[in-house]
Amino acid sequence: MVKWKNQIDEWELHEIRILIMEWLSIPEVADRIWRNKSTLYRLFVNNWIRYNEKKFIYVWGKSWKPLLREKWKRRVQFVPRHVFLLRENRRREASRRYCRIMPWWKLEKYILERIIRDQWSSKQISGRWRLEKLEPLSKDTIYRYIYSNHFHLVRKFFRRKWKRYQHWRKNKYQLQDRTMIDLRPEIINRRERFWDWEWDTIVWIRWWSNQVILTNVERRSWYLLAKKLLNWTWENVLNSTIELFSKMPKRKIKTITYDNWREFSEHRMIEFHTKLKVYFAHPYSSWERWTNENTNWLLRQYMPKKTDFKDVSDVELDKYVKLLNNRPRERLWFLTPHEVFIKWKSCIWL
Repeated sequence: MVKWKNQIDEWELHEIRILIMEWLSIPEVADRIWRNKSTLYRLFVNNWIRYNEKKFIYVWGKSWKPLLREKWKRRVQFVPRHVFLLRENRRREASRRYCRIMPWWKLEKYILERIIRDQWSSKQISGRWRLEKLEPLSKDTIYRYIYSNHFHLVRKFFRRKWKRYQHWRKNKYQLQDRTMIDLRPEIINRRERFWDWEWDTIVWIRWWSNQVILTNVERRSWYLLAKKLLNWTWENVLNSTIELFSKMPKRKIKTITYDNWREFSEHRMIEFHTKLKVYFAHPYSSWERWTNENTNWLLRQYMPKKTDFKDVSDVELDKYVKLLNNRPRERLWFLTPHEVFIKWKSCIWL
């Protein structure tokens, strides 16, 4: 007999009921549905279904003696839908995590009173509970319970409304040995010279696609360089950066400003090979690199957020970059980034 690894589903339960109605025994039913008879016995025991029930008779002057069921077969009361719901309920109860705060408990009443009446935060409630009751209580436990059972209180009484706290993300992808944007010279912030760049990556909305587009924008002229990467790794970013800047004069390459993602972790190697000075913007401060962010938004005109980068060839990407570099910009007095960057000697007044 073939050994099945999956559990009995609902349609098999209905088939079992039909076979039982035809007065088949449990081993015969198991053979018909290609299951082991112990599987069906276990199914009946777990769901309190009576089968082969022993009967007792009293012999005069002696004790009760068990007597097996009569020779005629007794019908088994088997309701498939009831069995299916019982099994689903057991699964739900088994997967339920233990919660310190239960409904109608004194702790729940204390927490709800402090949130609704006194408008305390979860950290204040946990600290006061430890002070008064000398019992441990974590603020994360309170947050988890409120989000699961009283979500309507979040928008009304919590300071961050429906937004969850993100303290756990602070140290997740922390890059080492960074030079922050605060140390960047003021001449770069005022856009008074060329060859200062901002880099970023454009990712697809689906997590299973590793292909990204690496974008590089010159701060003063808004000139765009873009390249498609097959994998979202620091090796590809390093090699692509070296390849792009190897074609430029060494004496003109000055600075570059990065985001805080993992693909820029080898920034010291980039400084060594390209002679660039690398700076990093602050986490969650995209406005510090708004030149690059705005250019990415313009590039999304040709590649919307639901575009799979596997369908975008290098020729198409070069075409989009060329269109953007030859588009007049109001902040450049309606000159194009190509004119400003390539022919900057004639546009030195910008």
